[in-house]
This record gives sequence, structure tokens and C-alpha cells, in this order.
Amino acid sequence: MRNVWRAVLDGMTPYDAGKPLERLAAELGLPELVRLSANENPLGPSPRVVAAIAHEATRVHLYPDGGALALREALAQRLGVAPEQLVVGNGADELIALVALAAFERGDEVVVPEPSFEPYATSAILAGARVVASPLAGYETDLDDMRRKVTGRTKAVILCSPHNPAGTIIKKAPLLAFLDALGADPPLVLLDEAYCDFADDPEYPDGVGLLARYPRLIVLRTFSKIAGLAGLRVGYTVATAETCDRLNRVRAPYNVNRLGQAAALAALEDGEHREQTRRLVLEERAFVSAGLRKRGYAFPPSQANFLLVKVPDAAALRDKLLRAGLLVRDGAGVGFPGHLRISLGLRETDERLLGVL
Repeated sequence: MRNVWRAVLDGMTPYDAGKPLERLAAELGLPELVRLSANENPLGPSPRVVAAIAHEATRVHLYPDGGALALREALAQRLGVAPEQLVVGNGADELIALVALAAFERGDEVVVPEPSFEPYATSAILAGARVVASPLAGYETDLDDMRRKVTGRTKAVILCSPHNPAGTIIKKAPLLAFLDALGADPPLVLLDEAYCDFADDPEYPDGVGLLARYPRLIVLRTFSKIAGLAGLRVGYTVATAETCDRLNRVRAPYNVNRLGQAAALAALEDGEHREQTRRLVLEERAFVSAGLRKRGYAFPPSQANFLLVKVPDAAALRDKLLRAGLLVRDGAGVGFPGHLRISLGLRETDERLLGVL
């Protein structure tokens, strides 16, 4: 019999996002179910974003700007880079895949922290590269171990800071030492900063500011978290113009839809909503952290909009929270059995959470 599918697919497991929130709530007989499992923005999008989407809706019969020029120009002005140093994608997931398509070949190695965001390894494997896993040191990225695993076959190293799902960061001095240690002809370094807007540690580095010194660096960011555009899928990468040119050669022509581009532009213009979101996350992170410590729970200090909490029986506690109308992520699904990953919500939601615990 003719084999029509790639053999690599036999080892891949489709991503399971779970049932739609409304259907799950109906099955449980709950009037409402609050999702604290996906690290979404509890405030929702800016009113300016909603207005921009409504205004643009009458033009969805037209193809979007294939190069997202207006959005890239606005981002470039904010970040202090050239528009040619930006590629906008259908969420960060697509941008990770574009790096793999543009750079990885059979026999290449990609060093990835383990556990971490699943698409890193998935994209590398689908491109034919070999994933070289670097276990976390507890909850921290082990840069020494990652450096030891870089060889002549290493095409890329992937870093995640703040780390998903641990919430920890790579501080500036260790990051610079790591980048310097890679030498004059380093592999690509993909630095995923999806949660950077929630970091308040003074030692947290700005990846974009490092690009002039490290031209093989590729910084990844998103509008899903701070801007509340998770449902529209808009991410972007900041890199050298040469790197962006290579990514554009494998990018689909109209990869970011018209509504997403309009929403992202409106989000950039609403600094007040951005600051309100950041302030809420920092306040709720402190509030929930204090409440968890008071109840005897252990967890790494988070610099993101979620906490990874060690619990005695994750499955049972997740079920208890679910029946109380709070959906959290079982850590076993993200490489941390015996933990729950809990997104931060509004104060009323977080008080309910602590009450159940």
C-alpha cells in the first residue's frame, strides 16, 4: 500500500486545546466558567481595539496588507528599529515555524529548554532537525547546560524568558555571558519574550536592545497577552533586516488578517489600557502569591501573568476548582506533574480561587 504521509507525523501528538468554554460550562451545569488555564488578559481588549475591529469589519472582503506595513512602522517607531527589522505573524506559533522553515535542515540540532512551550520542539522536528533537550535546573533555565550542548551541528538555541510554564526569567548578566560564550560565529538564538510586559525585575533584559550587539538574535513578542488579542493571533519578531528577509521568503503572503492588523495598531495607540493591564497583573500576582504562601503552597517567583504551583494531587485539585467554576491547567500537560499552572484574573476571581484552595 502506498504510504502518503510523512513518517515524522507518527510521533506527533495534535495539540488539544480542550472543549470550548461555553460547552464545558454547560456540561458541568455551571452558569459561568472562568478560564485561568490559558494566560489570557482578564481585562479583555482595549475599547479602541473593539472600535477598530468594528470599523474594519466592513472591509473583510478585501485582502489584508500582505506585509503589515502600517503595523510594522508603528512597532518600529516604538521599539527604535527599522520596519525592515520586523516580521508580523499569525501568532508567535507561526513565527517559530517560519524560523524552522527558513533555517533548519535534516541533521541540524536545536537546543531547547525542557519543559517549555511545545511549538519549539514541534517546529524543529517537522523541519527534520534533531531537538537537543536541556532540562531546567529546578524552575530555572540552565544556561551552562545549554552552552555545553551547542556543537558544530547546532543551528539554533531557543530561550524563553519569562519562561512558560515556570514563569522565571533569564537575568541580564547571565544572558550576556551566554551570548558572548557562543563566540563570533554563533547559532541563531531565538529569544521568546511573550510575557516580557509583566516582568518587573530590574535585572530583566530588553532583548530588542541587544540586537545591535548580537546579530544572530531573534526576539519574539506577541499581542496576545498584554493587549488581549489572543483570539486574533498577532505576534511579531524583531531581528536584523537580513534575518527578516529570510523569514519573509517562507512567509505566506497574507498571513495576518485585516482585523488582526487593525486591532494591533489600535492596541499600540492605547497606552492607558496597556498600563492598566500591567498594573492589574502585578497587583494580582502579589495578592495571589501571598495567599498561596499563607496556605502553604510552594511555587517559583513568577515574572509572568501566571503561577506554577506545586500541589499534592493536581488532578483532584484541578477537578475541585473546575466544579467551582475555575478552569486551571494541569502541570502534567506542560511538563510539570504535581503542579497547576494558574493564570491571574480579576480580584473577585482570585479571591474565589484562594477560597477554594
